Amino acid sequence: MQHEELSKLLQQGDFGALFRRMGWDNPEPEPEQRDSVSVPDSSLRPVAVAGKKGVTAWRVDCPAGLPMRSEQHRVVRRLKRLSRDQLVVFTAPDKHLWLWPEQRSSGVGYRLVDHEYPVHEPTDALLQRLAQAKFSIAEEDCLTSSSVLTRIRKSFNADKVTKSFYREFQQHHKKFAMRVEGIPTAKSRRWYSSVLLNRLMFIYFIQRKGFLANDPHYLRSRLQKVREHYGVGQFYAFYKQFLLPLFHQGLGSPDPSYSDTEIKTIIGDVPYVNGGIFEPHELETTHDIQISDEAFESLFDFFDAWRWHLDENPTGDPKEINPDILGFIFEQYINFTEKGQKEKGAYYTKPDVTGYMAASTILPALADRFVAAGLEDPAILLTGSGDTYLHDSLAHGINLPTRTDGRTDGRTDGRTDGRTDGRTWTVRRSGNCGRGSGAAATSPSMWSCHRPATSLRLQANAGAMWCIDGSVTANNLSACRIRNVSGALTTP
Repeated sequence: MQHEELSKLLQQGDFGALFRRMGWDNPEPEPEQRDSVSVPDSSLRPVAVAGKKGVTAWRVDCPAGLPMRSEQHRVVRRLKRLSRDQLVVFTAPDKHLWLWPEQRSSGVGYRLVDHEYPVHEPTDALLQRLAQAKFSIAEEDCLTSSSVLTRIRKSFNADKVTKSFYREFQQHHKKFAMRVEGIPTAKSRRWYSSVLLNRLMFIYFIQRKGFLANDPHYLRSRLQKVREHYGVGQFYAFYKQFLLPLFHQGLGSPDPSYSDTEIKTIIGDVPYVNGGIFEPHELETTHDIQISDEAFESLFDFFDAWRWHLDENPTGDPKEINPDILGFIFEQYINFTEKGQKEKGAYYTKPDVTGYMAASTILPALADRFVAAGLEDPAILLTGSGDTYLHDSLAHGINLPTRTDGRTDGRTDGRTDGRTDGRTWTVRRSGNCGRGSGAAATSPSMWSCHRPATSLRLQANAGAMWCIDGSVTANNLSACRIRNVSGALTTP
């Protein structure tokens, strides 16, 4: 019954009722969430429809059809300043698109996990996801922000694309390892296959960006050129004559030297990639390895079926993968390496650790070099950049009002702060505070008011509540009237 009810609400586009049925609450009462939100460089106006422990569900009506991916990102970036986490539903006349901005494990950036369906045909896959994001009254008392976020993440999880690729990858890895010749043991062949396929996947990412001779199909086209150069009868030329020089000289050396000038021409203009991935492997130096061209052709057929995406602006292609796949695969296969390999430093470091290390070392080093070269200090330039370089998560709450008088809230150093109508007012006390409550309350001996105030409630040290009536200025302290909790008016 619940399944049918959710399906009906999806078809009707009644997302407020949908989320209430799923046990969500009304959206947080932030000022900018009460009405539609303006998005820079977009006509779209998101509206908050529900919330749960810091996660806000937003509806974005799209009468002209679903927006391009770039505009979806603009909407998400805007909403990240208004809510800690977001679930965004784009509604077009013919279809709906649900987006979950999944934070990357490094903590920097996100990827949009989406689910699209025709308006009148909600899919079972979406209904299954929503079922995992339902909350009952019985569990309300034990729900935390972390538990809610974990369940929604599981509902809209991009890892299934990674795992789908990995399942196919395992099959191709096994087939490829069987075609590696010259290594005596099966375990070492699997190990070297992992090394080689990781290199090739790395190349697939950078070739898509045109970093290799400005050819987005670099490996496939070079396979053809090698065959033309050495002849179709040479079935092992691609690995021995092209890939090894590409790995160890073209990509693995800052000053490459090639024994074959024709191969140098075929390799073309490629960058030096530091970090050790293309350094000669011990199995390459101790064995005469041979791998047929046909094995690579079959592998490239598999790779070409996926979209290798390197930047932070994914397109939503269901077969789209990003560099996270390299870490995932390496982590799966590291336990299959030769005994003792971990003692040689073969560990997989998670992106959150490497991201922190890079941000804490590379950026300061670059800033120091800029200053040493006589350029402006980046720290000075950043002061005029507004919020351009703030992480989205850090920008949450940037819209909230802040104090302009240099004081902080709370009673410190003889100051008492009050709040009325969402505004903060400061009153400085001299002498003794009033004490008591009700008719027995006594007024303070002196209050000097630093801002005009009307009906400002103040908490004295002993708990008495006071209000200031009338307009008060620094030059007209006699106009400051204090009302004690019994209703009597006094003047300091």
